Amino acid sequence: MTPGAAEHDTGGHAAAGGIMAVLAWVPRLVALHLVWVLLVLLGAVVGGIAPATATLVALLRGELEAADGGSSRAAAVLCRYREELVPANRAAGPFLLIALTAALNVALGVAGALPVWFFPAGFTVSILLAVGMTIAAFHAIALHVLRPSAPGPTIWRGALAGVVLLPVATGSFTITVLAMLLISVVIQPLALLVGGGILVAVTTSVLVRAWQSRLDDALLAASGTR
Repeated sequence: MTPGAAEHDTGGHAAAGGIMAVLAWVPRLVALHLVWVLLVLLGAVVGGIAPATATLVALLRGELEAADGGSSRAAAVLCRYREELVPANRAAGPFLLIALTAALNVALGVAGALPVWFFPAGFTVSILLAVGMTIAAFHAIALHVLRPSAPGPTIWRGALAGVVLLPVATGSFTITVLAMLLISVVIQPLALLVGGGILVAVTTSVLVRAWQSRLDDALLAASGTR
């Protein structure tokens, strides 16, 4: 076999392995999505988004391991969800409420149900608030999962700062979510099958990981100055 053929064969195996890895995650994303939707509905939608996301992020991080799987894993998820109802909403709730209110204004503006004076300034501000506060909400959820005992104001300040302090993570999260929304417009079953799963997965792999790295660096720096 020539070197070129060997490189081609290796590249082909790597590509096939990557595709298989992606496909292996599809059932997990579907399962995550279905559980996320159920938990969101249990929280009357608005009150369920933050605790549902925090619970499933903890699950992906291995914090809800069950000894015998099956129903015990489900019980662990429900128990963690009940524990997260108040603290997760305290951490991310203010951002979510502002984002949902702004999104409602955007929807009403598109439908032509708002007065003329609302355009263009009010409409533009509503779009920016909807996007910015949504990103801040998931930063808050990531911080809450990592530092569950941190007081609300500390989480809020960190979430707002994180939008700027972690530009790569913020950009990756935003691009992934926007891409999912755009693809869902074309392939509507996507959102119905894996939307929540993708949201939980990207929050875990991008925002939580970025915050964990930054918090670890801060602890190292603090210990080095002692």
